[in-house]
Parts: sequence; structure tokens; C-alpha cells
Amino acid sequence: MNNGSKILSLEDILTSFFIALTKGNMDVPAPFSMALWSIFHHTSSPLIVSCALDDDSAAETIRQIKNTLFTQKPELPTAFNSPLTYLCDELICNIQQHAQTDKSHIYAGYNPQSDSVEIAIADYGVTIYGSYVAAQKHLDKLGDSDADALNLAQNGYSVKNLPDTENRGYGISSNIRMVVNGLHGEFAVMSGNALLLQDATKRKILSLPRDIDFKGTMILVRIPAQIPNDFNMYDYMS
Repeated sequence: MNNGSKILSLEDILTSFFIALTKGNMDVPAPFSMALWSIFHHTSSPLIVSCALDDDSAAETIRQIKNTLFTQKPELPTAFNSPLTYLCDELICNIQQHAQTDKSHIYAGYNPQSDSVEIAIADYGVTIYGSYVAAQKHLDKLGDSDADALNLAQNGYSVKNLPDTENRGYGISSNIRMVVNGLHGEFAVMSGNALLLQDATKRKILSLPRDIDFKGTMILVRIPAQIPNDFNMYDYMS
């Protein structure tokens, strides 16, 4: 599928992008769109939408994401439908509940070079760190950095106040487990000036240079276009 060219990991691509930023080689008036085109430029006709965060708009956006991916890759297993719905619903729900913004930007497309589904969801809200501060939750564990906040979110510490929805948290921990452990994909989160990278072989949380500071949260996901035979979405819904 890759025509002999090297398939770069999300870490490789993000590293190159940040190097270009810090060397002043990129003008970034719109960080989200520039990042996406840098990361996912092998995808033709991706879906790029600005999504309002009411429930009806979110549901329509999820429908558009799935329609785009199944149109671009008709051979996608129908078993992709449920995990895609769950993943996108969780990520959009997290923005609704925590980011304190009324809109998000969403990218979705099939990348034939890596034979993978690629999705990015970004908001320009209060960051993950800011969501803990706003909710006054887990402040004794939070520390004083975006990297500390990413570590808490990755480990499942919720900012919810309602016991019956506590498991949804920021959605990151269950989403990472499903994407990485269940679907053998890659997961990246950029929030403020911190970056989380996780795939089957490694997990990193990095503090970025001070001149790289994303005013919000961006989640990037790459999932191989084949569902493992033993995959069960319900193993990760907690």
C-alpha cells in the first residue's frame, strides 16, 4: 500500500512539524489546519468540518465522519462502525463537557499510504489542565504543568462530578486503550504545551518548548484499516 515509501509514525510526523515550527520555517496563522495538512497530506478529499457542540450537530458530524471513511475505503469492515461511533462520540462529548468552548474542528480521512483511518478533533478551549482547575478536581495530584494534566487524564482521573457518569472522564484513558491495545493504532494528544504519544511499543508524555503552546486540546488518532479478529469494543468501555 505504501509504494515502497517509508510510513512515518505520528511521533515522527509531529516531531518534524515541531522542528519546523521552532526553526521558524512555518507560518501558522491557523495551527489546527496547518498541523492537519502536515500530518495527513497523503489523504485525498478528507472531511474537515467545524462542529457545533449541541447533540444534534455532534450526531450529524459523526455520521459524516463514518460516511467519509466508508466512501473512501469501501472495503472497511462493517465492524468498524461501532468503535468509530464510540470513539468520536466520546471525544466530542469531552469537548462538550469540559473544554468551555462552543465549537470544535474535526478531520477524518482514509490514508492509502499507511492503509489506515485517521481522525483528528481539536478545540480551542481551556486545555486539559484548565478543565481540572475549573472543576477543582484532583488538584493535589495535578502539579503545575500541562504534562501533569495529560498524565492524570491518561490514567483515568475524571473531572466529572456525577457518580453515574464518572467513567467517561476526559475519555482519553478508555479511548487510548481501545485504539492502541484493541485496534493496534496510534494515539496522540496535544494540550497546552504538552504532548502525549502512545502506540503498541511506547508511551510518552512530553513538555514542549515554551514557544509551542496549543491553546486548547487536539487529539490525533491513526487506526489500521483491519479489525483484529479478537477485538471486542466492550472490553474498553470503562
